[in-house]
Amino acid sequence: MEWSIRTLDRGELPGFRPYLLPETARGLERRADGLLALGAVTVRSACGAAAVRRSGTSAELTDLFVDASVRRRGAGRALLEELIRRLEAEGAARLSADYVLRGEELAAMDHLLDTCGFSAPQRRSRVFQVPSERFHDDPRLGAAFSPQYRTPLGVCALGEVSAAALEELETAEDIPEHLAWASLRDRALPELSVGMLREGRVAAYLLAEEGGGGCVLLSAVRRAAAPPTAFQSLLLELLNRSWYRFGGDFPFYFSALTPKVERLALLLMGDRYEDYEEHTCARKLISQAGPRKEEGPL
Repeated sequence: MEWSIRTLDRGELPGFRPYLLPETARGLERRADGLLALGAVTVRSACGAAAVRRSGTSAELTDLFVDASVRRRGAGRALLEELIRRLEAEGAARLSADYVLRGEELAAMDHLLDTCGFSAPQRRSRVFQVPSERFHDDPRLGAAFSPQYRTPLGVCALGEVSAAALEELETAEDIPEHLAWASLRDRALPELSVGMLREGRVAAYLLAEEGGGGCVLLSAVRRAAAPPTAFQSLLLELLNRSWYRFGGDFPFYFSALTPKVERLALLLMGDRYEDYEEHTCARKLISQAGPRKEEGPL
């Protein structure tokens, strides 16, 4: 099977949206700086896509997906190699990859990156996935899927929180950096992420994004002013918002955020989850860009 590779922009997006993360698609729509996306096309239609986000001389592989009809035929490798070629031509020095998969798909991605010169993939964290339909009959979480559900007083989307409350979150010293709003706000969706307000401050929050066709829990924080039930209340709100956002049932993902949150989440999940893994690796790039010319005096 033959295919060609093209640079993607907002005009090309409709045909390639199934192969891109929602965050990447939104970036193409708004022409985000630092985003480079490529699409693979057969004679008849789009069959895959890959994307990176560039920052200085580094880049991160964010997307790499090909249609089942062309897998194991080199389309993924062709997309990745073309990305590497373009990054090296631009003078990039490093390309990293961070991905969440399981089973054969995880093994295939590990193998592809290894054969394309990346360092040996390392496991970063354990990731859990639960189909939302498994919560419907749960006595603690099933209410999120009922038309009678009502948002608790003091709970709202972070997109509705005041600028002063968000600013306080950015300077809070009681929140670990890897769970902080400031560290994750470029990924978190304000309309999906939820918080609990106490006296004008965000006492607890869940940060979430879209991914894998569903909701990805990025961060869970409960501060001293929040009640012990804050996590369950916010989780109900997040599930309800996701239910309407995705138009029905959806996959729900979360990782080992902290040992305490993981224990609580697994208690709520019961035996209904599936194990995924987050792997990470990187490759050094050989810059093909020539040295910059020094500008002389005007």
